[in-house]
Amino acid sequence: MRKKISRLLVTMFIGFTLTLIISCILLIINSVGVSDGTKLEAVSIDPDSDVSSVYKKIDEVSVEVSEVSQVNVNVDSEYNFGFRSLSDTNEQYLYHKLMRNLYYITDQKSDSGYFKAERITVSRCEMTEDSIRHALNAYIADNPQVFWVSNVFGYAYSDGNTIIECYSVIPADKITELSLILSKKINEMLEDLDTKMDDYHIERYIHDKLLRNCSYAEEIKSVNDGWEYFTSYGAIVNGSAVCEGYSKAMQMLLNLTGIPSYIIRGEAEGVKHMWNLVKVGEEWYHLDSTWNDSDTTISYEYFNLPTNLVEENHIIDSLIGTGDDEADRTGPNFFIPECNSMEMNFYTVDGFTIERFDNETDQNVVAQIVHLVNNGEVYLHINVGSELSYDECIDTLFNAPGHRIYHYIDLANELLDSDHKLSREGMKLLKHEDRGQLRIRLNYNL
Repeated sequence: MRKKISRLLVTMFIGFTLTLIISCILLIINSVGVSDGTKLEAVSIDPDSDVSSVYKKIDEVSVEVSEVSQVNVNVDSEYNFGFRSLSDTNEQYLYHKLMRNLYYITDQKSDSGYFKAERITVSRCEMTEDSIRHALNAYIADNPQVFWVSNVFGYAYSDGNTIIECYSVIPADKITELSLILSKKINEMLEDLDTKMDDYHIERYIHDKLLRNCSYAEEIKSVNDGWEYFTSYGAIVNGSAVCEGYSKAMQMLLNLTGIPSYIIRGEAEGVKHMWNLVKVGEEWYHLDSTWNDSDTTISYEYFNLPTNLVEENHIIDSLIGTGDDEADRTGPNFFIPECNSMEMNFYTVDGFTIERFDNETDQNVVAQIVHLVNNGEVYLHINVGSELSYDECIDTLFNAPGHRIYHYIDLANELLDSDHKLSREGMKLLKHEDRGQLRIRLNYNL
């Protein structure tokens, strides 16, 4: 009897231990998945299970901005870098088919919990899972307006052919409804845009509109917490997104106005991150609208940076096809241009340059502060000129007797009305000594 009880206890102990181990493994898997919510996951499908599916065509919605451009881009676009990365003819064929089939969606939820897009057959070829993923990633990277695509896809082989099934997170009728809402919201955001402005000021207009409209969704960790947060729709319509939503919205809005923009992937502060590449004039720049956003104001510290400066706290993922298998599978960069210029950096264009401290500089700084306050801005951005050392500029403004910055605040207050006075107290300084730049946060008297 004792032996039976002993065996039973051993069996129970082993079972409990196995359960605990399996639970820990699942917890680890789920934890890893939290930081990479946009990875495309593959599932197997039955190649003969689609006979009864009924697909409904989604009404395509174009958004025009003063005859400049429109949301729906063509596969032959010069800036469709995802498509341009596809050298395999079967991957190119799949990409072309996605342009059509992702606009044919069922209204009935499948067993997977998603809504099926019309299946694609690649004849006389058994495409590998990574090859399918490459084409899908390329299409998604080029088309931020297709906000309904799930991060799950299915595939199977039949008689030497590849059957591919993509999914939508919402049914066809809902996609059409939300597309119309997105179109209306974009028109509202861009209705005051002066398309005669140069590209830099159009970029800043769009950047500021998006950041005033959208807040970072701190609590969101994966698409299981809500697909909208990872899309252009979430950022533009709902006004709440994570970095992927910010980046897709910025890409779409900039492309809409004729400014080439693309998404770049990497890491920041040890977690997966996405931001934008933007071509202004003849040069490419890094633009991180997520990091420029805050609860209280808009920052421009990551507005049109060259690569060497963005890499101070960002890590750029590898370019696809360079041997980084993990990047190729999960979320490759299809395009990494040289970004070497500071010509269209925010400080260069909209900052104030101090070459020396004299009466003319004093008058100009005061006028700049008055202009900023009258426009509701809180930051004074300063470039330290070549005739002045960085330490000398800081000392003159903040440390030397008289504190020149307080003198500027007093003179500005004499020119400002009673509702826009500044305080000497509570100003904050952000130094970029390696760039020769500094930012002063002005403090309003409330």
